[in-house]
Parts: sequence; structure tokens; C-alpha cells
Amino acid sequence: MAKTNAEAVFRAKAPGVMAQLISDFPITPADAAAILGNLGHECAGFTKLQEMKPTVPGSRGGYGWPQWTGPRRRAYEAYCKRTGKDPASDEANYAYLFIELKGIEGSEKAAIGKTIAAEGLDNKVVAFEQAFLRAGVKHYPERKMWAAIALDAYHKAGSPVGPYPQAEPTPTLPSKPPEPRPSAPNALSAFIIAIIVLAAAAAFFYWRF
Repeated sequence: MAKTNAEAVFRAKAPGVMAQLISDFPITPADAAAILGNLGHECAGFTKLQEMKPTVPGSRGGYGWPQWTGPRRRAYEAYCKRTGKDPASDEANYAYLFIELKGIEGSEKAAIGKTIAAEGLDNKVVAFEQAFLRAGVKHYPERKMWAAIALDAYHKAGSPVGPYPQAEPTPTLPSKPPEPRPSAPNALSAFIIAIIVLAAAAAFFYWRF
């Protein structure tokens, strides 16, 4: 029953996440489904953000969609604190997934390229896991199952739209208006200047001769 509920949640949410990934990266639905398949396995179809049985005894375990652990979990939590996002929110999870896939933080930038290069959905699932998650226990059959569910849900959703707002464009400063050029002297000014010059010349000759 629990797994059925998890699949229902996953089917409802996966198409939107896939649509956002396709919008943000040069990937196909199969590439996006491979990513979602890995995430679906890690967080039980978006129903378990906190790792239930940490691999390392006594540790806090993984957290979030991809079960960020150790330094990556701390980096995610620091990002949420810095930006005021709720670590449990879909917005925060997608935002940090985006940041890692773009290579803004972490060393997982190659994951997108490796996923694109792999042939077929199953191989794409493996490629993403190896480049982005590097799990101690692979569980590839489960990851591939979630990927197939994601792709099926995406196609059945028609034309889903990504639910996460795009980054706001960098504001541009208004261009500085050109400084006004000094206007040419009018006729009166020119006449006054001429009188001053002539007076100075007359005084010079008067005192000289």
C-alpha cells in the first residue's frame, strides 16, 4: 500500500520536474526520466526526504530528493539558510539540483553530458547514477523502474509545464544620458568678446607708443 501511494505521488510530481529539467538543460524526455528514476529511488517517489537507515552508523544520513550526504548535505543546508528556503520544499530541492548540475557548486556538472551520451533509458539511468550519485549500493533495477514510471507519467501528462520559477534576469543599469554639449556663443557674447580684445590691443599700443 505504501509503495502504491509513493508511486501515485511520484506520477503526479515527476512530469513537472521533468518539464523543468528539459527547459533548463538541453536534454530529452528520456534523459529527464533517467534523472527522475534515480531521484525516485533515492527519496521513495518524493515521499521520504530523510534517509531512514543511514549507511554510516551514527551519521545524519542523506536528505532531499537525491539524498545529499556528508559535505553535500551540509552545502545544501547552507544554501537553504543563505536563501531562506525550506529544505523540505520542492523549490529548494530543485534549485540545488539545478545548481549542482550546472556546476555552480559541487563537482557533478558532467552528469548531464554523460546522461545525454548514453543510449537507451536503462543506460541513461546508470550513467546519471555513476556521475551524480555514486551510490554505495546501486539498486539499478529499482532506479530503472522509477525511470520507466517517470517517462510513462510524462507522456500521459501531455505537455506538462515546469512548476519552478525561472531565475530572474540580471538587472541592467540604465544607460547614462549623454552630457549636454556647451552651446556655441550667441551674437551678443561674440560682440562683447570682440570689444574686449580690441580694447586690450588699443591699450597695448597706447602704452607702447
